[in-house]
Amino acid sequence: MEIRFTLNGRTLSLEAPPDRRVVDLLRENLGLTGTKEGCGSGECGACTILVDGEGRLACLMLAAQLEGKEVATIEGLADQERLRPLPEAFVRCGAVQCGFCSPGMVLSAAALLVDTPDPSREEIREGLSGNLCRCTGYQKIIDAVEEAAAQIRPDGRVSSPLGSDDQGAAPSGEPERKGGPAGSSPLQAKGIAAAPLCQGTNPARRVLIPASLPELWTLMGEEPEAPLFAGGTDLFVKLRKERGVPPALIGLERIAELQGIRKDKERLWIGACTTHRRLLKDPLIRRHLPILIKALEGLGSPQIRTMGTIGGNICTASPAGDTLPPLWILDAEVELLSAKGRRVVPLPSFLQGPGKTGIEKGEVLAAVTVAIPTAYPIHHFEKIGRRKSMACAVASLASLIRPSRTGVIEAVRLAWGSVGPTVVTAPEVEQALLGEKLSLGLLEEVACIARRAVSPIDDVRASAAYRREVSGNLLLRLASLLS
Repeated sequence: MEIRFTLNGRTLSLEAPPDRRVVDLLRENLGLTGTKEGCGSGECGACTILVDGEGRLACLMLAAQLEGKEVATIEGLADQERLRPLPEAFVRCGAVQCGFCSPGMVLSAAALLVDTPDPSREEIREGLSGNLCRCTGYQKIIDAVEEAAAQIRPDGRVSSPLGSDDQGAAPSGEPERKGGPAGSSPLQAKGIAAAPLCQGTNPARRVLIPASLPELWTLMGEEPEAPLFAGGTDLFVKLRKERGVPPALIGLERIAELQGIRKDKERLWIGACTTHRRLLKDPLIRRHLPILIKALEGLGSPQIRTMGTIGGNICTASPAGDTLPPLWILDAEVELLSAKGRRVVPLPSFLQGPGKTGIEKGEVLAAVTVAIPTAYPIHHFEKIGRRKSMACAVASLASLIRPSRTGVIEAVRLAWGSVGPTVVTAPEVEQALLGEKLSLGLLEEVACIARRAVSPIDDVRASAAYRREVSGNLLLRLASLLS
């Protein structure tokens, strides 16, 4: 497959297997070894690159997805006579030891400063929360980003992700063929050897990325067994471990009809391919669905939120899916499209168990709609994980509450995640809270009911007994909401 994109300011056009991982393409075929691979599953951030100015994980991207994109790697800094402010600050502040994590840290910091030119130290911590460092310690890294931010914005604005107005515009004329940055590996001049995403014996598979729904229906007809993906943050990890997967993948990321947010009477329509990052920044979501904002803020890392989509979180149907409990109590419905037409299914009917949904052959999840919860002034979401960032939920609780002026509960909706095969509700708990004022004593009583209502399992993250206990304890946190 011929792929044309801009890399560190230079236009490239090269032949590569469409399912070649971007991290492998950069390192092994273009000689850009500054991009590191640590985990291969999106958890360490060492492979962070900038794609159209946003931080993304090269280990969870395929070569076909680069078509028409602008890509920046850490080597882009080396084209300047002197180090640009970010890496210079890393050196000056002693924020580098082994250096393995540093390229990803620098590029994540660059992505942060595009959005937040004057970040607080807490915002810097959050911006780097998807990047692991094993030897330097985060304090010096945060110092470096803070210092660089002050230098990059002398007029109060960020002029570019890396602190310069000149980002090295691509040269005019014909694109380079199988080329790359000066001084890069001679592998560039050779054919790109296939390295399938799947660790099996399959040849490089087709990666089909339609630009419209009619094109999608045609491709789905040609490749009826092809998995669909948008962000790919879950699918690509699975495919690396599997053998005998179908010889094609179909990407949905460029179909405009599957993206966006709009208000339709008393409901919000959210395109299935809308990224978590876009949802977090959207004024309609922030105004009407603070409970969803709370869930998204703790979902994955900044890079995962840039790549992952709400449709993917729904279709993965993981009991630990962060968006599922909030969507459940927001009376979410999913819109399913096929070449034959459209149907709408309530979320509780769509989610059928771990990894199982009600989607039928030939259908695609097009959107999710949710009721605007005007009757509930209090939105609360909390999850317990094994760490603060990049943690799958051990247990989570989504709550919508309407108290009276005197603090009596007039309406309440509750839903737990990661404590059953799908989202768990407990009408008996809600009934016990109605007409009562929240107190620690009352919540301790209903917490016992909640522990009986859930059906958790033992796994590598927690025991069933611990999850059951935490399910009740999460209710105790509600006392602080009305205090």
